[in-house]
Amino acid sequence: MKVKQEIRRFIIKNLALTEEQLQVVQAAAKLNTYVETLSNKADGLHINIKEYEPEHFTRLFKDQVKSLIRKLRLGLADLVCDVTSEDFYGKVEGLYIHPWTGEDGVKGKYSYFVAGILFRNKIIPFYLVILRIGSSMAEHIGKAIRLCQSSGLKIGKVLLDRGFYTGEVINTLKISRASYLVFVPKKPLFKCMLEGTNKSVVVEHEIKYNKDFTKKKANTNILLVKDVCEYDWVFASNLKLPNIASYVRVYRKRWNIETMFRVHDEARIKSKSKIPVIRLFYFIISMLLLLIWNLFAKTKMTFKLFVIQLSQDAEWGIKSSN
Repeated sequence: MKVKQEIRRFIIKNLALTEEQLQVVQAAAKLNTYVETLSNKADGLHINIKEYEPEHFTRLFKDQVKSLIRKLRLGLADLVCDVTSEDFYGKVEGLYIHPWTGEDGVKGKYSYFVAGILFRNKIIPFYLVILRIGSSMAEHIGKAIRLCQSSGLKIGKVLLDRGFYTGEVINTLKISRASYLVFVPKKPLFKCMLEGTNKSVVVEHEIKYNKDFTKKKANTNILLVKDVCEYDWVFASNLKLPNIASYVRVYRKRWNIETMFRVHDEARIKSKSKIPVIRLFYFIISMLLLLIWNLFAKTKMTFKLFVIQLSQDAEWGIKSSN
């Protein structure tokens, strides 16, 4: 299977895994379980991974995807960004475990920023990082845009969820000369504006924020969209679309990345390690599996079946090693 050979070549060559370690990782993806409980080889694997900084694996993934994108010659595509998280149940410490409520035993979360290319209703994840506490979303969006441009892609629109609505993000998008559509949280001001109008309107708006101990501002258009799909929407955008309902239709394409995360969770490789680079390593492996499936096997089989077929021989490797 050509796809299987491609995955093995990338993981073994670029990520420095042995064949035996690869089999363990593939089986963990198939069973959606912890590497440590599946095999006694986890410690040896983790010793190798800990030698690298998180940026090393992020760069390898980026370079691999950049090569694929160039070969596909996609041309024009939309950019979608979002954040996904993994639950953590132990003691919260360090710069990468984001404190959580403690509900259901979850004390913290490891979070990942993912940027994907939306092309013909497919999401191609191509830029990802593990997030430190206090990470700048604007900085990662800027890097994702520049990566698209250096890959020969023309960005049609950047579609963002409400968590990205900040003045810094808006200014980053403007500096990048990107067309954007950002879902805006219904803060009291916007709720009042919606209640004060019986039709959809566009208003100019200024966002004030602090950056590097300096007061700054960003200007954008706020779209108050009334009663579309039985909901009142608020967007920040510099797009000029034929009618107000078109903004909702365009934004709903962003939901593809949330679907991608749900599919990705079917092969999430779990680890008990608290070391950020190890958590990132397993996240990248499962994202790579998702990427290859999206490009080469999505029309033939489900993602879960794809992962199962890839790991058919992994079980034998585990049995012989224990």
